[in-house]
Amino acid sequence: MSRAEPVESEPRWCVPAVVLAVVVGLALMIASAYSLSATYDEVAYLRIAAKWWRTGSQNEITRMGSPLTFWKLQQGPVLSLLDLTGQGGLIDEPIERQAELLPIVRMGAFWVWGVALGLTSWWSRVRYGPRAMAYSAWLFALSPNLIGHGAILTMEMPIIASTVAVFFLFTRFIETGGRTLFFGAAACCGVAFSCKFTAVLIPGLLALVWWVDRSRSGRIRPLRAFVKVASAMMLFGAVMILADVIVTGGAVLTLSHEPGAVHPSVEDHTGGSPLFKRILTRVMETPVPQDWVGFATQIRHQRSGGPSYLLGERRLTGWWYYYFVALAVKVPLSFWLVVAARTMAGRGEPNKEREWIFPLTIAVFLAITAAGSSRNYGVRYVLPLAPLAIIWVSSLAERGKGWRILVCIGLLGQGLAVASVYPDELTYFNALCGGRQGGRRVLADSNLDWGQGLKSLVRLQKSDPELCDVTLFYFGDTKPEYYGVIGTSYTIDAGSAHPGLPERFAAKTKYVAVSVSLVYGPWGPPGYFRGLENVRPYAMTDDTTIAVYRASDFVLD
Repeated sequence: MSRAEPVESEPRWCVPAVVLAVVVGLALMIASAYSLSATYDEVAYLRIAAKWWRTGSQNEITRMGSPLTFWKLQQGPVLSLLDLTGQGGLIDEPIERQAELLPIVRMGAFWVWGVALGLTSWWSRVRYGPRAMAYSAWLFALSPNLIGHGAILTMEMPIIASTVAVFFLFTRFIETGGRTLFFGAAACCGVAFSCKFTAVLIPGLLALVWWVDRSRSGRIRPLRAFVKVASAMMLFGAVMILADVIVTGGAVLTLSHEPGAVHPSVEDHTGGSPLFKRILTRVMETPVPQDWVGFATQIRHQRSGGPSYLLGERRLTGWWYYYFVALAVKVPLSFWLVVAARTMAGRGEPNKEREWIFPLTIAVFLAITAAGSSRNYGVRYVLPLAPLAIIWVSSLAERGKGWRILVCIGLLGQGLAVASVYPDELTYFNALCGGRQGGRRVLADSNLDWGQGLKSLVRLQKSDPELCDVTLFYFGDTKPEYYGVIGTSYTIDAGSAHPGLPERFAAKTKYVAVSVSLVYGPWGPPGYFRGLENVRPYAMTDDTTIAVYRASDFVLD
């Protein structure tokens, strides 16, 4: 009889390592939450949440094309606490007092980031082991993109958290066959849909993964597997819809903004038939689940495209390769090193481990976004893939010593990446494009300048009071004076009309400050700031989102 192999005990340091990663990540996000002014749409979300809290009104968010749940998850607990502690006045003046209110609400939403990190590290623990769990936690906590978007009030972190829950439960269902896991995944998918409408892609991805798994097993023919998977996913979709209705409280709204009004879209599709007109008008004026109305609005936005910027070019319909470029320059190079190592280590892995699920899901999601998106606004649209990539590479931590050394090198690279932009992780670009200075010629909008630089400009003005004699052209949707910016200012949002903006780029002050997304991005009147592209700024804000120029250094038209 041979002696049994000794069982390696679980390292005691793994759980404390996860706790420390959470503490470090929270500290980084607190610094970011206080350092940044409002990013684009945060002001609208803050105002809408305050109005909903006081009156129950929430139709405006749907008419914008956004779902109902993400902002409630983020802001509801904090708004309740503010009222309980006698600070309700902040809720009554959310816009005027945003500089004071926004950091508090941001920090109150950090629990969503904690859930996402916890699920990611736990999945790594279940799949690979305790070292993988610790490694996943640190990769998550030191990801510049996850820190940057975790510190602000947008849809990104809620959809990341709910998406990782869906994939975790569904993957476990594939492995074990547990029906509770199947229905749990469907319910989480309904929550994900009410956090961001890109979750509509998830059922198709899950169906593909399940079909491939059943086909690879060899126990069932591909066509028969397709029929079985398709029929089961119809039930999945029904549960998903039900979960969305439940989480939104059964809220309904009409597709028509105003019942009884003239609907040009109806006129365009009736072909002159009075009967079809009556039918379509009835459809437009029949209340349906409110998230469906928001989804329909978002589809219209996607079909019409939107101003996008890539590598110095501006378009209304985007590029199929946009997200591949974004990932190449926005993800730390050390992480790509770890991905390459994981690919090499995975050669010859047995099918029973189902390791192919992670790269297949990521590849298909990227293919869909490449083929279907006409509004290229940022790497944030593919961030739900981040936990899957982190979990997949975390298996290296459970391999031999050489792989573990490589893991440590990758983690060190992540830390250096964060340190290079702290506390402005939202603006991170890797060395491939020359960091943030080079990045502005590659990507714009939420990748670099999303309107968050007003506090940085105030700090610059305090360090050099001469810069108070400035005309600011600011990309965002709030007033710079709310943050204490001194000087003349013009706010330019993402719309096509800019009331109050001078017909030509002009200023009467000694200095001119311009948001980077206006000079290098797609926003503002076409060609309005083109003359600044080759002018060297006199100064930059510390987050590099606003450039300050001497008016004497160029000719103002």
